This record gives sequence, C-alpha cells and structure tokens, in this order.
Amino acid sequence: MTRRERLERKIERRQEWAAKRQASASAVLNNRPAYASDWAFITQPGHIPARARLIAREEHAYRDMDIAAHHKEKAAGIQTQLDRAIFSDDSDAVEAIEERIKANEAKREQMKKVNALFRKGDAEGLAALGQNYAHLKAIADDPRTVSWRRQPYPAYRLQNLGQRISGDKKRLEAIKAQQSRTAEAAATENGVTIKEHQCGAESYTSVTFAEKPDYNILRALKDAGYRWGSGQWFGLTAKLPACISELVSKVAA
Repeated sequence: MTRRERLERKIERRQEWAAKRQASASAVLNNRPAYASDWAFITQPGHIPARARLIAREEHAYRDMDIAAHHKEKAAGIQTQLDRAIFSDDSDAVEAIEERIKANEAKREQMKKVNALFRKGDAEGLAALGQNYAHLKAIADDPRTVSWRRQPYPAYRLQNLGQRISGDKKRLEAIKAQQSRTAEAAATENGVTIKEHQCGAESYTSVTFAEKPDYNILRALKDAGYRWGSGQWFGLTAKLPACISELVSKVAA
C-alpha cells in the first residue's frame, strides 16, 4: 500500500467516525421528549432524575457533534495534503516532479524578465506580460517602500524559488535511484536484494524489497538496528538477521 493509499484510507476512517458521531448526536437531539421543552420541568428546583438523564444525554450528544467536527477537519486537512503533495511512491511521481520543476523554472524566468523590463522602463514589454509599469513604478518610488522591494520581484523570492527547484531536482534523482533499486529487487526470484557497502572499517548492508515483506521480517530488521530510508533498510552487516540472509545471496556492491 502506497502512502497516498494509506492517507486515503485515513480520510475514509475519519469520515466514517464523523458520520457515526453525527448520527448518534442527531438521534438524541432530533428525538427529544415533549416534556424537554416544558419550562416548569426545566426550572423546577431540586434533583429530578429524568431531567438529569436528559441533560446527560444531550451533553453527550453535543460532545459527539464536536468530535464529528474534529474528524471532518482532520479529513479535510489530509485531503488538502493529498491534493498538493507528490509522494515518492506515487506511480507518476517522476513525471509530476519534472512538471513542477518545469513550471517553476518558467515562473522564475518570467519573474527575471519582468524585473529586467522594469529596470529598462519598458512599459510596452511589461504590458505584454500583464504588468502595469506605472503601478509598479509608483510602488517602487514610494518612500515607505523598503529598498529590497523596489522591483516587482524581490531577490528573496527568486532565491526561494530557486531553492525549491534545486530541492525538487535532488528529490527527483533520489526517486529515480529508489525506483531503480526496487525494479532490481523485483527482478530477483525472492523480490529482495542485499548489498554490502564498506565505510572505513565498518561494513554496512542495504536491503531492498520489491514489496512490503511480512511483519516478522520487518520486526527482525528493526530489532537488529536497521533503519528505513530512501526505499531501503540500512544497518551493520554483522547484525543482519539470519532470516534476511536466507532470502537471497549477497550481491556485490
């Protein structure tokens, strides 16, 4: 199950929980007994068991409504994350990141072009790009405008965009490498590859599975001090669990 699928399942569970709480609250609040609106019943002094039970039921119903709203809010937050995020195990992760890099690079070039035209005072060129030179000039010449804001796009915005592009390019290479390792594991008989890596005097082993293995295998890796990252398990060769060694012969790095 991919991360996107797990989050989609979380949304479904949150929505189910919200629906149950909402239904429970509605069953109480929409079926109040007739005497619940009787002013004499409400204001009569002393302890009245029926009134106490009614108050307790309605307080519980309102708590259910609050919890239902909480689950709905959480589900909406996860949905927003799904709409915006690109997960490394998405089937179209490479294409999506490449498209985002291309869009951000085009945006950066557009911003640079607008700044250059503004410095030249090219009103016609700016108009062709949907910018109003007079308006931009008025902002830049305003004495209240700080120095770094005296052009349409400040340097920090270009730098931030450049860092996002650089980060996406690094992530793209990491995803491609991860997919390559997973494909290599899928091509083996047991769906797993084990590679040794020498780092100074220590020998480390990376374990890559084509599919998520059984819980017992994952538990053995964790107990041996292996850690998950970039689509593989990594730890000391000397502590490699026997159950992993039995799956496949080691492949030279």
